[in-house]
Order: sequence, then C-alpha cells, then structure tokens
Amino acid sequence: MADDHGLQAALDALWEEHRVAKITTYEYNQRRRAIKEEARAKAAAAVAVTPSGDAPAPAAAEPALTVVPPAAASEAPPVGDAPPAAAAAPAPETGGLGWRDASPKSWGAPGRGDDPAVRVVHQPTGTGVGDGKSFLIIFGLRVSRDTDQMMVRRETEQLQDDIEVLRAAGFTVVYDPQGGRKDFLDAVYGQGEGVEGLIPAGIYWSAHGHDDGRIECCDGSLVAHSDVETAKVSPGLRLMVFGACYTGSFARTWRQALGGNPLVVGWGRPVTIDRAVEFLQSHAETDTEFDDLVTRYILNDTPIPQLPEQGQQPPASAAGRKEELTARVGPISELLGAAWREQETYFEMMVNLHGGRRHVVRLFVILGTHEYLEGRPLVGIEAEVGELSRIVEPEVLLSATGTPGFARVNLVRGKNDMPDIVVQGFLVHANATDVDIAALAYQVARSADELEFKLFGSDRPN
Repeated sequence: MADDHGLQAALDALWEEHRVAKITTYEYNQRRRAIKEEARAKAAAAVAVTPSGDAPAPAAAEPALTVVPPAAASEAPPVGDAPPAAAAAPAPETGGLGWRDASPKSWGAPGRGDDPAVRVVHQPTGTGVGDGKSFLIIFGLRVSRDTDQMMVRRETEQLQDDIEVLRAAGFTVVYDPQGGRKDFLDAVYGQGEGVEGLIPAGIYWSAHGHDDGRIECCDGSLVAHSDVETAKVSPGLRLMVFGACYTGSFARTWRQALGGNPLVVGWGRPVTIDRAVEFLQSHAETDTEFDDLVTRYILNDTPIPQLPEQGQQPPASAAGRKEELTARVGPISELLGAAWREQETYFEMMVNLHGGRRHVVRLFVILGTHEYLEGRPLVGIEAEVGELSRIVEPEVLLSATGTPGFARVNLVRGKNDMPDIVVQGFLVHANATDVDIAALAYQVARSADELEFKLFGSDRPN
C-alpha cells in the first residue's frame, strides 16, 4: 500500500487519542476504517496512473489464520500481531459492497462458513450431575477478522478450567471456535454435532451482538430470536449465556423464544475486550461471573429465577415539559461549557467531564408527586446509563449514590425488553438558581458516566 509510513503514523496517532480517552472506542473504530479506506483509494489511484512498464510489485500475501484448539492453546504462540487489549472489536457494518460483504470462506459444503474439523468434543472424565448431558462452548466471532480471533484465543485460555470442571462432573463438553448459524440452532435443539441425544444443559455463545438483539456467526451471518423454532428447543436447556453486546436487553425475548425455561444472560451496552475476558474469570467478591452461573445453574439444581418486573415506569423526561426552562437553558449550558439542543419534552445537554469524557443529560420540569411536594414544579435532570442485565451487580448500581448529593439511580422502561438504568436528580424549581441546576446536571452526568464505565467498560457516544 502506498505511503505505508504515513498510514502507520496516522493509525498510531489515532490509537494514542483512544488510549488517553480523547475519543471513544466507537469513534476509534470508525476513524480507523476511514483512514484505511482513504489509504486504499490512494494506492488504487497510484496504480491506475503507473505506466505498464513500471507496475509496482504485488503486495505480500497476508499470512493464513490459524485457530488453536483447546488442547494446544497454552503451548502455541499467538498468531500475528494482536491489537492492543483495550481496543474493542469493530462494530458490524451494514450496507455497501466492501470486503466484509464477501462470500463466506468454504471448506466443503457450498456456502459453509466454518471449518468442522476444528470442533472438539471432550468426553467426560468422571460421573455425576452431568451424566447424559452436554455443555457447548461455541464462538461466533468472525474467522476473517484478526481482532475476533485474538478474542477467541484470550477467552479460550479462561475457559480451560471450566471445561475440566464440567467434564469431571460427567458432562460432555463441546468446544467449537467457529460456530455457524446451524451450530447455534442445533445446539438449542439438542442436536449438536457430536452430542446428539444428550441434553444440552448449558450453552456459551461468544460473538458480536447487534442492537436489535441478533447475534453474529463466524462467517458474518446473523441469528435472530425469531429464527428459533420454540417447539424444538430442548426442555433440558437451563443456561444460555450470550457473550455478546446488547443481548442482555433482549433477555426476555430470547428466553421466550427458547421456551421460557432457561436463564438467559447477556451483556448490555458494548463492553471492552478486557471486560469480556473478566466475565470468564473467577472473582471471590462477585457472584455474577461465568464460573458462578455454571456452578449455580449447571453443577447445582438451583431454581431458575424469573425475569425482573421492575423498571416499567417511563423515563421522567418523557412526562416532562420544557417551557419554564427555555430562557434558562442557555445560561446554564454556558456555566457548564455544554452544547445543548431542544427535544419534544426536554432539553439535551452534552456535559464535558474530567479527563476528556462527556455525557448527555436531559433537562426538564415535572410536577412532584411525593408527600409535601404534590403538584410543585421540579427541575429534573436525567441521564441514561444502559440496559439492565443479569451480570449487572447491585453494589455497582448503588455506588453512584455513595457521595452526598441529589443524584439517584433508577430503573425505567427501556426501548427493548429489559429495564434501562438511569441517573436522576430533582430540585424545587422556584428555589433553584442557574448554578444549582448546573451543579445538579454535572453531578448526574458524572455519576452516569462513571456507572456506565464500571458496568460496560466503555464510553458510547450518547
């Protein structure tokens, strides 16, 4: 590619901005792709004007990707240069005819996007609760993306102890680093290759998730909850873990598609690679990691809990009004150095925080309903954190209220199937100065941003 040194310098500068938190992971991935596309366009233009006698030498072929099966994972060196650990995998793209839209790689059957030879079926090493049952660990991360394959390797390292514990308890354990659409459906139906006739007690599916609840497969194809034939789902399935972004907010939808019986666990907003790996590690101070779920619902016959019904009231801003703040939003924003814009029932402000971070808050007026405040206009500030899921720890939710102030954490009805986590604060409008409102807006924005980072490990543009 032309001007490789210039391209690398631009990529290094972009990574430094991401490392010091000047830009989000989403912005980093978008700009990184744009820089590479621009470099490719320049290289193509240079080839087009090069005389035939001076044609540039062809670029060296990219080394073939190697997937390390679990037995050799601890001995084989990493393949290629792994990207920095803090960089999240690029978000799936839609539209266009780029290289991501190319036909899937095929090893045999037409259109098959996985290599069936890499699937490993581990037989039990003992007997116990797992007799006659299976546990399937399948990766739907793309075989064509180096970052995804680095993620497969890092997760595989953390899963080795889980595989051995399950085998010792009598389970037949499937490890498949290249999971396709058929692999997923066969797994939930109890027809997984190599474990036909066994009850699929649990499944761990690691992949990219979309904000409409769909999950990716290793060839970039997608599986939606509506693709599942509910009547065919094995009644013995107890635990379905999606190591995929957004899936936590669709836990209710996926659970219904899977027959209503299994506990469905997924992530909320996009998480960093480090947070994803941390989920697979055992931590004595928490009880919501993968090891805890397996112990509770697979190795022990703990009853499956019902989905939470809390969080059914709408966000406070949805019932608010903005007229009383029309003349004040400008001065309040100036105090914060914040950009603002008008919405139907509230004003939005982009509040700048320490360390180059920022968070959007909603500013509105609402009538009080609590004792001694009935009917009195209150200034409300509200900021979204993300979707509630089963891996969200209560003590982390409460940590945002650990310092004196007016901010509180609440659960409201989200856009999807699970409640949304928000931070809210209220002041009596008649007594609130512009400085009071600005201070509350900053407090809510900071609490929401800190909570979002603790829960999801990343800062998504609001």
